[in-house]
Amino acid sequence: MLGNFIDRVLKKEWSDEKIQKYVGSYKASYLAHATDSLIRRNAASGGVTSSLLIHGLRSSIFDGIVVCKTVLVDGKVRAKLEIVTTVDEVLEAQGSKYVETRFLQEVLPLLRSFKGRVAVVGLPCDISALRHRCDKEPALANKVVLTIALFCGHNSRTGLVDEITSQLERETGQKLKDYKFRVGHWRGRLKADFENGTTISKPSKFFNDYQNLFFFCERKCMACSDHYGYHADISIGDIWLFRLRKDPIKKSSLVVRSEFGEKLFRSALDAKRIMSEDIDIRDIMDGQSRIGPSHYNVTARARVGRLFGLKLKDTVNEPVALHAYFNAFMTIANMRLAEKSWGQKLIFIIPRPMLKVALYFKKALESLK
Repeated sequence: MLGNFIDRVLKKEWSDEKIQKYVGSYKASYLAHATDSLIRRNAASGGVTSSLLIHGLRSSIFDGIVVCKTVLVDGKVRAKLEIVTTVDEVLEAQGSKYVETRFLQEVLPLLRSFKGRVAVVGLPCDISALRHRCDKEPALANKVVLTIALFCGHNSRTGLVDEITSQLERETGQKLKDYKFRVGHWRGRLKADFENGTTISKPSKFFNDYQNLFFFCERKCMACSDHYGYHADISIGDIWLFRLRKDPIKKSSLVVRSEFGEKLFRSALDAKRIMSEDIDIRDIMDGQSRIGPSHYNVTARARVGRLFGLKLKDTVNEPVALHAYFNAFMTIANMRLAEKSWGQKLIFIIPRPMLKVALYFKKALESLK
């Protein structure tokens, strides 16, 4: 009851124009989750992405899937893109990945050498770049039969995860063996396994407080307006509605954009691999009400970026309110601070309570109309 009341109080007005602008074209929108509890166990958000992909493999709708895994390279957590062909490999790749990739550089050789049809999971910018390349290469387009975009506020450089994992190693006195950015219900927890068998689990905010303040943000994210994945067949992401917080099974919001995406969704639903309910796209936007419009507003960042010697192409020509300028200033200032060696040292000596105050202030700026 309280959650419903809070959602009603915080609900925003989303015109058809704003839906088209922020979300793009779509056919239907749903709340969904995997029916298999084992698939949900290590998922970041209900396991619906994994369940759709596993169903597609088992039904021979596609033969392989481009996924992003985290691997250790010289003891450091790094992203690695692979084409997987088994259920176990899909499950191994579960969970959020807040670390930079070189998507096309890694994926294009994989796709060109793979014999068969492929589904691709990526961030909105990754899917858009792949679609653009497919327009130029018909053979590539024939291989890529499905694209799933994950809602994305921005991605982080490796310096952030390197410092966080170093802190965990100092805490245990052990070398890292495996790392997951976020698993579990609602905001979730990070999980780190060490060589002596020790496991540490901490609230995801241990990493995400820095990430949400845009420390170590990739520069390319400053010029991106695509939060929901305009060019995908299906877009999937978290839905932060208070009425869902106490739900024992975490739900994902799912936006179907193409006929093929609808076909896969319906097939998985009929096979009882997923459960879903219809939801108004405006409720999904309410569940991303801060970061969605803020992400879209490249104009604010382009104008503020000049103060920091950062040239950004304004692709949206969005009106900029005063609070949006302040938010953009905070975003770019934090990103630029992390680009300096002295700035990185400063960031990690800031007391956690001060980080939390800064994050609440930023969220307040993003919440203003």
